[in-house]
This record gives sequence, structure tokens and C-alpha cells, in this order.
Amino acid sequence: MRLAPRVPYDGIMHIKCKVGWIKVQCEDLSLFGVKFRYLNGSTCEHHEWVKLKLNIDNRTTVFNGRIYREENRHAVALFNEDDLTISELLGRFFTDRIRRSGRCPYCKERCPCEGASCPSCGMPIDFTQADLVQTIRRLKVGDVIAGRLPEEVKSKVCEENTDFVGSCERMTRVFDLIRRFAPTDYPVLILGETGTGKELTARAIHEKSPRREKAFIAINCGAIPGELLEAELFGYEKGAFTGAHRRKPGKIEQANGGTLFLDEIGELPLELQVKLLRFLEDYTFSRVGGNETIKADVRLIAATNGDLRELVRKGKFREDLYYRLKVLSIELPPLRDRGEDKVLMAKYFLEKFKREQEKSIEGFTDEAIELIENYSWPGNVRELINVMKKAVVMTDKRFIDAVDLDVDTSKVSKNIGGQRLFNLKEHMDKLEKELVEKAFNVSKGNISKMASMLGVSRPTVYKLIEKHNLA
Repeated sequence: MRLAPRVPYDGIMHIKCKVGWIKVQCEDLSLFGVKFRYLNGSTCEHHEWVKLKLNIDNRTTVFNGRIYREENRHAVALFNEDDLTISELLGRFFTDRIRRSGRCPYCKERCPCEGASCPSCGMPIDFTQADLVQTIRRLKVGDVIAGRLPEEVKSKVCEENTDFVGSCERMTRVFDLIRRFAPTDYPVLILGETGTGKELTARAIHEKSPRREKAFIAINCGAIPGELLEAELFGYEKGAFTGAHRRKPGKIEQANGGTLFLDEIGELPLELQVKLLRFLEDYTFSRVGGNETIKADVRLIAATNGDLRELVRKGKFREDLYYRLKVLSIELPPLRDRGEDKVLMAKYFLEKFKREQEKSIEGFTDEAIELIENYSWPGNVRELINVMKKAVVMTDKRFIDAVDLDVDTSKVSKNIGGQRLFNLKEHMDKLEKELVEKAFNVSKGNISKMASMLGVSRPTVYKLIEKHNLA
């Protein structure tokens, strides 16, 4: 399902490119860009930055953009404008077109002229809200912001398998850098602790880049012995070493036309650092045991959880390679520094995993929320994902509580108030209610049986039923 709706748009658009202004025929329009076909033999260069002049609601509007996906004289121009500008210039246009058509652009069912969302699929049909437009555009890299979309839309995001979630200031900056870096071919260095989402960041850059139709190849430099890593990266010829019974292409060849992601780049042996640097000079290499010079069109993204500058100082990482990789860089914040994102992400993954397990869990208890907010999450996002998977699988309750999260409470912030998490009376009342409910269900409401099971008198059973509102 497309998150940004498309509406037919058959107007003429003028594009200012290197050859001057040319005229094209538009076909459809979305919040991300416009699809068109060239007229009179004129074309723009692929990936060229351009200006786009369109007539929107009888008003001439000029957008900055870039040309993509040229095929059979058809192409797409993606807008390079901020979210507020797009919402102001296109929000009313989309809303009016959808309401005039009387059909939802997502599910194609009939929908009323008023209302903010489609009654059939729950997707938004009113794009005059700037926050909604901003959120939909950011969902291209998975920026799911709590409270900005209806619950029906959030559930569809889960089905999209978009695990890149966040709304804090530092993550907003990360998403902005991804959008800026993606159209280029320059190397990117991603920095961050283990589990902060470095590979997700690399994939997001790849998926928003012109290389998205080609391969994304990832390799962990720290997980492969140094003597094997060269053959893994560059490939080898038959007979290059014992056991090389046939020619095998390396990861670089497999990534040709796409993106090569080198995780834990700081673990790369010095002799391989020299060969990687040589490859980055002209993007040519030779397989192990071979003399043939091979050229590969590869965009390199590297990541590390260590301090490369310190490794350079110690002579364990080449300074020239460090500066070659650090053309563009992104630093991912640890989960403990991401404020409200911790609860936002927990809710997101609860929604995702409960659907996978087909469970009817309704949310978190107050104690669980307090624990999520104050736990230090040393394993970062990866730990949060694993904790949520286990909690969803193991619990039979309507609400996940602090016990279900099964984390080391010694790593809870010392500044925690503890009003809910360590409140003895609340926990005793909760346990009492659970036991009374179970006894009520097992005995089918028989007071005598409940009294025997709970080890209390019949009058006490009546008081407990009234106290916990079970009547």
C-alpha cells in the first residue's frame, strides 16, 4: 500500500534543466513528486537537479526537484522541498481531488466528502493538516510519530515491516541526514553503540537512493577471520588456495550497481584496509589469486561502534582510509538518550509482535511504562525488540506488566520515583484481583468453591468480588 496517495494530473509541466526550460506532459501527482512523459524529443539527465513549474489550483507554483526512474520517455521528478511547503502547496489540492472523486485513493472504496479518514480502510483523506503530511513523508524512512496518525494507519505501518521508529530531536536529525545523503554516491560512516540500528540506517539510505532496485550487501568485518575476509570481500579464482575448487565472486561484485555495507569497519585488518583504500580510489580490484582488473559500481557505507579516531591514534586504523570513509557521517544516539522514543518504540513493537502471534494484548500497565522509561537499555533498540518479542510470546494477560518485561532492574535509573513500579500495596492488590478472577472462572462463580480455593470465608469472598468489581 502506498502511504502517499496519487491522483491523476494531466496538466503540462515546465522543467528547467541544463538545456533550459522544456515542456512535459504530467500523468499523476503525489506528495513525493510527479510522474510525467517527455514531449518533442527533449529530456533531462538522470539524477539532475531541476526546477518544476506546475499549475496547482490555477496558480503557477515552482518546486525544486530531481529526475529519477527514466524509462521509455517516462520519468519521475521527486520534490526537494520541506514538509511545510508541500503541505501548504499540495495539501488542499489533494484533499479536494479526493473528495470530488468520491473514492479513497488507497482502497478505492467510496468515501464521504467530509471526514479525515476513509471509513473502509482507515487511511487519511484530509491532507490539509501539516503534521499529517510531514508524518506520511517521513514514513518513507520509518519515522512513526505517536498520535499523528489514526490507529488504523499505525497498524498498516506495522505490516510494512518498518522497524525504524523515532520522534525525538536527535532521531529527527538522523532522518533528515538520511534524506540528504541518499541521493549521493559518497561513502557514509555510521557511528553508534551496538544495537542502535546502524544496519537499518544503511538500508534506509539504500532504499531512498537511486540504487534501491539493486542489491544491498552487508558483511560484518568482525565476524569473519582476517585470512578469510579478503576472499569474502574481493572473491577468489579457482586454485587460489587449498579448497578453492571454483571461481567465487566476492561481496563487492555481488553489490555491483548497489550498496555495500561494511559493519564493524574498525575490525578490518590493516592489510585489508590498504586494499579497500585502493579500491575506493578508482573502484577497481582483482580477485584473490587472479590478475584480471575488475570494475565495480558500488556505494560504500561503513559502520562502527568504536572510536576510529582513537584507533587511528594507536596505529590500528589508517588515517587516510578514515578520512575517505568519513565523507558523510551519521551518529546514532543510544536508546537511553532518546526520551519518549523508548515508550513509543515499545508500543510500536508490541503492536507488530502481537499481530504476528495473533494475540489480543491491549497495551502496558503503568508499572511497565515506568520501567520502560527508566531502564537504561544497555543493548539499545536490539534489546528492546528482543524484550518485546519474549513478553508477547510469554504473557497470557490483557496488559503487559513489569514482570513480563523480564529486564535487570538493577539497571533502572536511580532517579526513578518508584510510585508505581515498587508500590507494594498496588502489587498486592493486583495479585489479589488476579487470584480472585481465576477462582471465579474456575468455580464458575460458586461462592463456596471460591472460599475453599482461596482459603477465606464466604463473607470475605463477597467482599473481594465487590472490591474488584467482578459481579
